[in-house]
Amino acid sequence: MKGAGLGAVAGASYGKFGLAPITPAAADPIAPPKLSPEKWWPSKWGPDDQAGSSNHITPAKVLETAKWIKVGKIYKLGHDYEASMPLFGKRVFTLRIPGGPTGGPFGENRLVYHDEFVTTEIGQVGTQFDFLGHIGIAMGTPGDRAEMRFYNGHTVADFSDAYGLKKLGVEHCKPLFTRGHLVDMVPVKGRMMEAGEEISLADVRAALSKQNTKEEDIRPGDAIFFNTGWGTLWKKNNDKFNSGEPGIGLEVANWVIEKDLCLTGADTWAVEVVPNPDKTLAFPVHMTLQTKHGIVNHENLLFDDLIADKKYQFVYSFTPVPIVGGTGSPGVPIGIT
Repeated sequence: MKGAGLGAVAGASYGKFGLAPITPAAADPIAPPKLSPEKWWPSKWGPDDQAGSSNHITPAKVLETAKWIKVGKIYKLGHDYEASMPLFGKRVFTLRIPGGPTGGPFGENRLVYHDEFVTTEIGQVGTQFDFLGHIGIAMGTPGDRAEMRFYNGHTVADFSDAYGLKKLGVEHCKPLFTRGHLVDMVPVKGRMMEAGEEISLADVRAALSKQNTKEEDIRPGDAIFFNTGWGTLWKKNNDKFNSGEPGIGLEVANWVIEKDLCLTGADTWAVEVVPNPDKTLAFPVHMTLQTKHGIVNHENLLFDDLIADKKYQFVYSFTPVPIVGGTGSPGVPIGIT
């Protein structure tokens, strides 16, 4: 990137991620999202939109999606929340039960009760849903809040606040109910993928073919998910899990945009390849999909039961916790077949 902003991070190690092993990947044919004077706003949903790709979930889309429920089986696609789960950077998750019990006894029936007190970055730990106030681009000189831009061109100067975002908070996300397509890379590679290993579009097509899924079945407003095998490290080798990850790059991100999809997700903590094959870039897929196109993202998902049943197409349902001013949401998405 030219000038300041993300271009200034060239050569940065991104903490542990710079130490992650790199598996050689084909050069990305899509030009990386270098900073330029080009605007990506207003969004196709209008200059005042704060819902992004969740606008795809119309009554017509819901009725179309519901037709794919044939068996009525529900699959839990999220992990449990606990202190022993892998956490990005210095994020924390602690839970306390104050009081023991917290309150009571009350009434002649002597009722007592427990409450929980949780300290965490609530929208960005465990199985986490990224919304549009999470990722932006510093387009101006260092520290220029008026040129740190997010979805629809909103700036940090306009909406960032220590007590919750004034725009683009997760409360603006519409409930998600759409068809999901799982791309299982493990059978294609014959192994768990490794950190820094990029999923190419050819890989995606090979996985779809192996699963007898037609690419043309992936329709606008659908969700796409990637199983890399990285999730098998969850709570078993947290250091390796946090050290980097396999995932999609800009080639697949641009395919997601062309397909006009609603959401990306994976069994990894960022969905995209980390570190990126272009060492000057930090999380360019997040920036391209979320910031520029309003396409939301779901991380640290669990696909074991779907894969065991060979269910690669399903109904994906998730309603974020409507935390006013929040950057994302915890919660358990489900798959329905």
